[in-house]
Amino acid sequence: MTARLNRQILAGLLFVSIGAAFLIGSFDLSYGTWRKIGPGAFPALIAVLLIVMGIIVGLSARKSGEDEAPLRLYSSNLPVIIGAIVVFGLVIRGGGLLPAVFCCCLVSSFASRPLRPVKSAIYGLALGAACSLAFVKGLGMPVSIIGPWFGF
Repeated sequence: MTARLNRQILAGLLFVSIGAAFLIGSFDLSYGTWRKIGPGAFPALIAVLLIVMGIIVGLSARKSGEDEAPLRLYSSNLPVIIGAIVVFGLVIRGGGLLPAVFCCCLVSSFASRPLRPVKSAIYGLALGAACSLAFVKGLGMPVSIIGPWFGF
């Protein structure tokens, strides 16, 4: 029996490696106590969950003998995704979190086929609102929801 790498195994390995990198990075931060959690506790928790998820995904890989489609890297989509991250970075300070997430979603939607701009705009608004609630209102991050470009 020969072991072959398929998409699920590669995804699992990717999750485990990213989780391990973040877990190692969180070692330098204080974990705090249960009453007052430090800055290293949340990244370490997320990293451990990512490692566990990677192990589950890797172990649940299809074990059938069927040939699956070869792995392909769609390099034409890579500049679009990088561009979405750059747009987020450019918009966040002046536009605020909600417009930055919205613009990031719109730009990244150009990497999918078929392109659905209305659906992407709705997702962008919903995701921006959820991020605004979670990060600004819930966690108290010092970023404006709507920035100075819009007069707020």
